[in-house]
Order: sequence, then C-alpha cells, then structure tokens
Amino acid sequence: MASVVARKNKAGQVTSYQVRWRDGGAASGDWQTERFDDEESAGVFKNAVDEAGQNWPPGWVKGKGYIAQDSYEGELRYRFDRWARQSVENRTASKRYKLQKQRALEMYIFPTFGNCDIRSAEHFSKATIGAWVNKMLRTKVKRGAKIKDMSPETLRGLHGLLSSVLKEAVIAEPPLRDRNPCDLTRLPTNDDWGISDDESSDAMEFMTPEEVAGLVNCFPRSSDRMLVRATYGSGLRWGEISALAARHARNPQHGKYELRVARAWKRVPGEDYYLGPPKTKASRRTVEITGGLWQELLDFGVAELSKDELIFQDGHGGRLPYSTFYGRWMAAVAEAKRRGVLPEWKFPTFHDLRHSHVAVLLSDGHSLTYVQRRLGHESIKTTSDRYGHLLESAYKAALESIDRVMRSTSPTGAVPVQNGRGREGRSAVYVARLGSRQIAFWDQDDAEGTAERWVRERGGSVDVEKTTSDKWIGSIAGVTEARSELKAVRAEMPRRAWVWELGPAVYSTDGSEVVMDRDASELSGTWRWDFEDLFTEEPSRQAVEWRDGPGAHTEARAWGRDEGAVRAAFAEARAEALKVCALRPSTPATNRRETEA
Repeated sequence: MASVVARKNKAGQVTSYQVRWRDGGAASGDWQTERFDDEESAGVFKNAVDEAGQNWPPGWVKGKGYIAQDSYEGELRYRFDRWARQSVENRTASKRYKLQKQRALEMYIFPTFGNCDIRSAEHFSKATIGAWVNKMLRTKVKRGAKIKDMSPETLRGLHGLLSSVLKEAVIAEPPLRDRNPCDLTRLPTNDDWGISDDESSDAMEFMTPEEVAGLVNCFPRSSDRMLVRATYGSGLRWGEISALAARHARNPQHGKYELRVARAWKRVPGEDYYLGPPKTKASRRTVEITGGLWQELLDFGVAELSKDELIFQDGHGGRLPYSTFYGRWMAAVAEAKRRGVLPEWKFPTFHDLRHSHVAVLLSDGHSLTYVQRRLGHESIKTTSDRYGHLLESAYKAALESIDRVMRSTSPTGAVPVQNGRGREGRSAVYVARLGSRQIAFWDQDDAEGTAERWVRERGGSVDVEKTTSDKWIGSIAGVTEARSELKAVRAEMPRRAWVWELGPAVYSTDGSEVVMDRDASELSGTWRWDFEDLFTEEPSRQAVEWRDGPGAHTEARAWGRDEGAVRAAFAEARAEALKVCALRPSTPATNRRETEA
C-alpha cells in the first residue's frame, strides 16, 4: 500500500507531502515517490496509486500531474519509457540488438526513470544519474551459475545506453534538453573491483602454445580436439567456426589452404538459431591456415563430407550448441590444471583461443593491420584497444629484424661483434641443472625460462648457475680440444614438442608377450625437449630392440606428434618384433631397428 509522508524542514515545519510506494507492490520493487504541496492532494494521489495496483496512475506524468485528454498522447511521448523504446526501435541495428537493449531498459533503467520526463533537468541530473549508478552497484545479477554483483562492464553498457537516449533529446530538433547529465558521471573501473581466487576476471586470458596443446590433450573426444585446434589455428569466433561447412575449407592452389568465413550462427531471443551473415562486413573474410592444420582437417574427414555438411556438428548433422560443448570445455580445463599443463590461476574461456591466436601473431612481429583483417575487426582501433599491450614483444622482433638488415648492409662489410648471443666472444655461461642434465646457455633469460618450464611440467627443483666458459669446458670435456664444446652452448631455448607414446611391448624368444607394464598399450602424451631421447617433430617413429642375456626379449615401441600415425607405427613395430623373435638371434650384440613414418 502507498503511504503519505510529511516532509519537514530543520525547524520542524511541514513543507510538503510525499507519496511513497514500491513498484508493483512487490517487496523487492523499487521505491517510487511523488511530491505534493498539500496533504489532501497527496491523499487523492495515494488512492489512485492503490487503484492502479501500486503503479503510476494512467495519464499521470511525474512532476506534472494528469495530462489533459486532448494533449495526453502528445505529452506522453516525452515520458522516458516511451521515448527510450522509440529511440531503440529507430536505430539501424539488428533485431537481436534491439531486443537486447529493450530488455536492458526494462530490467535496469525503467524501474528508476521510466515515468520521468526526458525534458526535465530535475528528473535527469548529475545527482539522479549518480544515485542510479550507486543503485546498480548494489544490484545482483546472475553470472553463470552464481549470483554476483553487477560488473563494471555491465554497468558501463547500461550507462552508455541511458546516455545514448538522453543524447538524442539533446540533439533533437528543437532540442529537448540543454545537456546530457551522463557526461558528468564517473563510473567505476576494473581496478575498483577484486575477484576471488576461484574465478576469472573479465579480462582476456592468454594461453601459450604449449598450454593450448596440453589443453587439447585433455579432451576425450577427437571432434572436440579438432575443434579447439582449428579455432586456435584460425582465430575464428564460436559462431563462425561452428558454422563452417565442408565447402568453406578450401585448397585453391598448391601450398595454399584457407577457411572462408561467409556466415555465422545467429539468434533472436525467443526464436531458433539460423545461419546469417557474420558480425560485420569486415567479418566476411578468408583466413589462411597452415598446411599442418589442413592435413588435420583432412584426417578428420572433411574431404568425405558433402559440400553443405557442417564440419563441427552435434553428431546428427545439426548445429553444435555452445551450451553442450561448454561442459566439456570446463572439464578439460580442470583436467589440464590437474595434469599441470595449465596454471591454477588461469581461467580460459573458449573465446580466449582467439585471443591466444592473436598473441602468437603479434609476438612474432605481425602488424596490427594484418591481425585486424585476419580477425575480421571493422576498425583497427578495436584491434589496438584490445591487443595493443601485446606489441612489446612485436617491437622486440621488429628491432631484431632491423638489426639483421643493418648488419647485412653495413658499409664496411664487417660483421659486428656479437654482444647478445656470441660464442667465443662471450665468457659468461648460464647452466640450467635439470635433474641429471646440465644444459648451458649464453643468455640468462633462456636458461631461467627453460628451468621454469621444466619445473612446471616435471616438478622437483632446478638450479641456474652462472659460470665462465672455461669452467664449463672443463666440467664437460676435460680435454685439450675442449674448446669445441662451446658449440653445445645454446643461443636460444630448447625446442619442445608434444609427443604421443605407445609401448614398450615386450616379447619373449618364443613370441609370447610379457606383461611388464599394463599401461604400455595405452596411448600417453607428454612434452619432450630436444635434448631428450624421445623428442621428435616427425608424425611417428618406431623402434624394435632385441636384448640378449638370460632373460632375452624383444621390445617394440612407437612415438611421434600424430596420434593416429603413432598407433599405426606401434602396430607395425609389434609385427616386426614378432619377426625378430622368430629369428631368435644369438649374437650378444643388441639389434635395433628404427624407422620414421
């Protein structure tokens, strides 16, 4: 029920009467008020509010009263809710955009300003906008499965919507307002807010190539692994990658492979998804991909699909819902953290594959203009605003390029003294002790970076020690020709590769299989460094080895970068091992056969 409250000044004198009620009569409804000079008028209005079901009486405009019938419709068009709805409806935007803005108005702005007069400097002022902002800061919204405070990003979006409506009143002909009070409001930034340890911020989460590869391995389904790799390799949005048909994956000429982004999944709230044009005109683009990713798509079966079949689908040829994939994504992220391939403090989303794709491009020195076109951004400002902070490494790469050019065009033709990655000209060597291994580097950053990754993947403790080249030579070689050992000092970080492994399968001399490790027949993967035995960048390798002695036996194993190729190589190695057993070699030497596929 509405109530009448007497308003008094400091002297205790009644100066006005205020009618107060909760919007719609709900306990959680927003407080609504109207002021009157006399108690009788306030009482009449209170009864009208009660009759209207705790809503503003029809025909009443806040601060003005009832509008005469002949001017009723003309005046109501200046009521904020009417003006705002018409403002959004008149915008040259998609139906989905308009529905989203109308929903935001009804949920967060109309409860406070819906019945206000858009022309009123009293209804819309710095004070009233500020009070609304503070109210929004206390508003709870649903984010995922949790109820949380409204984020600064959401508030900025709502404030921008309110500001855009008021701006139209300022520039109307004739103008309805002198200025836009939203311009006077200071909004909170991300820095004003903290986050708990078990959630991500609204910022982008960048993953390294190694982290992405490790994450891919945590998806049980091969289709999910292919989807993640294709997204990371192309930088496409979810609506774009999930809309690709077989005809959009093209090989127009030898050595050139591309994905054609010609459509994306769209949806108007309350209606079904449909295939429509991409986000903007610039989003209609052709994205080149690597030969390796092209081969993966072929292995995935793209060539066997009809031209209109979706590459990534729900298993029945239809659209793959993000809500369906989301659960598998979160499970893979959790598994990646459990395996130690993804840090606990990272909370990547699927869209972060796109951000991580950009990070690789910029770190390798590609321009913002190239990234803009590849991502399908309408404006380079969008690309710069989002990813400009990543350019530091790109600048470094550019300087290295300039350095190479300047040395090659030196007027004297002399090669400058190497002061960053020298060999004999350097005396300091940084030795990373990784378990039983000692790996030497010319640069401290390379040594420490290698040690950091080793600990993250393998655990334990490592040590980086600075020494002289003479001491390093003495500890490794100990011979008069030890100067050649400087060639082993690394000028960059070691290469790494995700290697799948199967085996060893062990056979006795009669060909029967000896079960030494029940996990030997299970495919496993791990990061291998170029100084480790099983490191390879080949699709697959296999080895068959016969060991002599009282327990003579033959071992078969396979390893490599490609999961399918490793399985095939392992089958071949096991067949070869049985042939070796049939020969029953009697020489004491160890026979070993190794092939590449």
